Amino acid sequence: MAKNRWVLLVGILAAVIMVGANTWAQDPAAIDTIYGLVTVDEAEVRVGPDFAYNAIGRMVRDTSVVILGRSGDFFNRWDGRQWLKIEFGDQPAWIYARLVRTSVAFNSIPLAGSRLLPRDRNGRVPEEFDLSSEICTQWVGSFTQSAGDFNSSDRITVTYPGLQGANVYSVIAISPTGDRTPFDSTTTEGVILLEDLPWEGGTYTWRVAPYWTDSERRFDWQQVCLLQTGGTFEKAYTGPYTPTPPPTPAQ
Repeated sequence: MAKNRWVLLVGILAAVIMVGANTWAQDPAAIDTIYGLVTVDEAEVRVGPDFAYNAIGRMVRDTSVVILGRSGDFFNRWDGRQWLKIEFGDQPAWIYARLVRTSVAFNSIPLAGSRLLPRDRNGRVPEEFDLSSEICTQWVGSFTQSAGDFNSSDRITVTYPGLQGANVYSVIAISPTGDRTPFDSTTTEGVILLEDLPWEGGTYTWRVAPYWTDSERRFDWQQVCLLQTGGTFEKAYTGPYTPTPPPTPAQ
């Protein structure tokens, strides 16, 4: 009797494994799809991850949605900064995460690259921003640089697209080991100065982020969109001495 029961258990386990393998073979992408279930009636759907964005529709309770990404992190409580990007008809849209039960933990959902809108000292979104569409989707254009290295000059001029509403930009030069040096500008042109970079030589990457501020203190700047990569440049070692190369191993 015990032997027959063991044989039956093994057979069931093998069948489960086979069904799982067949499901993966037929639709591997389905394994990565994240789903949500709306938990309230008349849940508002917006064009961006912030209550200030225009609402474009509502969802009834128990509506199933496909989740494309998230904005914000969950720590101890819902505080208005946690949003889910979802499929809404033929376009992506955003819904406040507290209104949706998700198939995976909120912080395990991939980031979708959007942020809360900046606020002035009265807690309002500055009127310069266009809230009819997600702001960071409006930040598009070309990135250029005047040179690929510092061989003939002590500076590299870079350009990047402007964003309506942003009033300052920060170009971040990132060294091969990750040191970050900011070069700030109030226009769509920035200058990377050789004298301000680390001694380290190699390939540097420059990235740009738009900000809004009503303060002269950099600490008060509010980042509008995530960094976008503009390009790379080469820089030689510029320290006070030339590093001694390691000895060549004996043959």
